[in-house]
Amino acid sequence: SLLRSQIVLFNSRKKWGLLFALATISGMFCLPSVIDQLQNGMMAAFDAWTALLINLALPLSTLLIITGMYILNDLFDADLDRINGKTNRPIPSGKVSKRQALFFVVLMNFVGLSVPIFANNLMGFALASIIALIGIMYSLPKISLKDRFVIKTCAIAIAMACSLLLGASMYLDNDFWRGITDASGWMGFQTDGQLLYPVFAAAVLALMVFVTSPLNDLGDIKGDKAAGRKTIPMVLGKRNTVALSMLITIGIAVSSWMFFYSLGASESLYNSIQSPSRFAIGLPLLISGTCFLIVIHLFAVLKRIGDQNYIRQSVSRKSMPLHLLLQISLVVGCFLI
Repeated sequence: SLLRSQIVLFNSRKKWGLLFALATISGMFCLPSVIDQLQNGMMAAFDAWTALLINLALPLSTLLIITGMYILNDLFDADLDRINGKTNRPIPSGKVSKRQALFFVVLMNFVGLSVPIFANNLMGFALASIIALIGIMYSLPKISLKDRFVIKTCAIAIAMACSLLLGASMYLDNDFWRGITDASGWMGFQTDGQLLYPVFAAAVLALMVFVTSPLNDLGDIKGDKAAGRKTIPMVLGKRNTVALSMLITIGIAVSSWMFFYSLGASESLYNSIQSPSRFAIGLPLLISGTCFLIVIHLFAVLKRIGDQNYIRQSVSRKSMPLHLLLQISLVVGCFLI
């Protein structure tokens, strides 16, 4: 019965766990010189092949922690989910007990945090701990970040950014901590500028959360109002929320062009690039193309802004593919640099 309940809980929220895990996978390739490092035997820099193999399991760490985060939220929101009509979920439907759900949350966080520890990846453990802490503070009563205006979305955005950086930590861990102990090495000098692109990619994914998270809240206005929460749609209104998402989407596209034009100016830090490739313009083009598709989706939502069921289904169905497309654009764009 316990095993069955854990499988049911995992399957109910694995979609969003996979989204964050894919961000970690993207982080593994969001370094401008990652291919060169692999070709030049960079793997020998790992203390042991065992540590390398465990580092490759970092996406599993993200998957488990984030899935546990969503189940913890479901645990505290069981009554609210019934109001919002989400009775297909395991806890409000009664398929799984609250004790079984709590066991699941503890287990997922324990295993998820163990991965970077066994990989001897201190930077990865710090990032995974931040994600786990956000997951707990997001739903824990009296703190409950999910009930705080804007802070809710900020928390999810930070978790997404940390998920991507967690993937990059498998290459940056040693240089990162050496940089902390040496002021001249902080944020780029010891790491030859390797942190610049992962930080840019993490910021882009964090901004994307500010596009999709408020849209998800559009379908939960009734329940959120009953719980006394102040979400972005409740404060700004439905149409203004969609308009804000459009503005942020345009901001993501503009930031990609700004980053592209800054490559030459930051060449002294970007020692790994030497000089940007002639294909580097593919980075802003790919991101801008993705943003164009997002804007089209937002216009479709705007046309049926009064249909709550459509908004809930449409946003839920398209949020993950758009997030994934943006992650692919960042990885491919990094290779083009």
